[in-house]
Amino acid sequence: MDYKNYTKQLEPLISFKSISTDPAYKSEIIKAVKWIEKYLNDSGFTTELWQGEISNPVVFGTIEVDPAFETVLVYGHYDVQPANISDGWEKDPFELFEKGDRLIARGVVDNKGQFFIHMYTVCELIKTKRLKYNVKFLIEGNEETSNTELASQLQKNKDKLTADYIMVSDGELIGTNPVIEYSLRGGFNCKITYTTAKNNLHSGLYGGAVPNSAQELSAFLNKVFTSGKVAFDWFYKDVDEISQQQQEQNTKAVENLESILDNIGVKKLTTESELDLLSQVGLRPTIQITGFKAGYTEEGYANIVPAQAEVRLNFRTVMFQNTEEIKNKFADFVKQNTPAYIKYELEFTNAYNPIKIDTSSQIFSKVRTVLETAFGKPALSKPVGGGIPVVNDFKSVLGKDTLLVSLGNDDCNMHGVNENFNIKLLEKGLTFSENFFTKKD
Repeated sequence: MDYKNYTKQLEPLISFKSISTDPAYKSEIIKAVKWIEKYLNDSGFTTELWQGEISNPVVFGTIEVDPAFETVLVYGHYDVQPANISDGWEKDPFELFEKGDRLIARGVVDNKGQFFIHMYTVCELIKTKRLKYNVKFLIEGNEETSNTELASQLQKNKDKLTADYIMVSDGELIGTNPVIEYSLRGGFNCKITYTTAKNNLHSGLYGGAVPNSAQELSAFLNKVFTSGKVAFDWFYKDVDEISQQQQEQNTKAVENLESILDNIGVKKLTTESELDLLSQVGLRPTIQITGFKAGYTEEGYANIVPAQAEVRLNFRTVMFQNTEEIKNKFADFVKQNTPAYIKYELEFTNAYNPIKIDTSSQIFSKVRTVLETAFGKPALSKPVGGGIPVVNDFKSVLGKDTLLVSLGNDDCNMHGVNENFNIKLLEKGLTFSENFFTKKD
């Protein structure tokens, strides 16, 4: 497959600012939906749009090449994280451009560029009549915001989604080695807001005599964390033990840790009990502060006692934890550890559980072989620190494990400035997709 042609066809999809976190971009969402729908229709797919009550449309497309062929369901998401040139991008983040050995744009890896590898490949194979599977695409628009309606949409359309295999490409390689991912963490997000007064107060009149929301919320967070770990023991209840074999495998997989740390600008790891990077992020739970807002931070100074402070937390859970139970226990923890003189509000996103994939079946052996042929390197097994809630839904609704085959480079800066796709690895990803969809065994 020609990456230049792939790039040319990807450009319009990248250009849509399909940011699901901001309602202001609703029209861009619709443009992306219509573009994907037309792209599939032009290649002979039958398409449907599934519209939830609050979620963005899901594009579902299907094509039957031969009733005797097996069927592959490919999942992806067209929504992306926010991006502005003022954040430090070299160019407009929604204008795909090539620099050196990289393609740069928001969504080029997460996830437009990755799911489009399969969509482009399948549509090209249809033209040359080399496609050896019947194919279904399920492309949603709320992955970045936790789609609370997707599970019910899958259940409602269960018969239409029947497939022999499910494939998702929505992550990163390890160096230049291809990977088959065998676990995903569960999780949820929450927002805690502390209010200590009707409005901000003059620090010269009230400072030191009344509660300061920023200080009070900081004091609460000091009860959540201790020595780099979550402070309460119940958070680690039921955590699956990391075997010596897993840790040795994970340590070996990350060949150049110094290069990784240098690339992200970090001077040391904060792993627990001398764990390696991959074991820590893939197989241990965590709570991360993702945002803190209080007081005045604009030009100059405001001599105030802030009346309101807000923190946002991201929870990641692992096998065999119950994510909903952790959410409920944390709600109790907030209540018990917030002073009575503080008004607090607590909001949660939808919780989803971690999942472990059985990679011992024949199809995983095929994927491993095809990956190794395309990349010219061994395919590694990888636990993943992120979560893809739909993988749990596929298991519960369709009874199927998912082929988690990530194709992005591990220095792609996903969710960050100048998100990029390494062209050499992109070409190998196209080769993998072509070989997979043209070989029946």
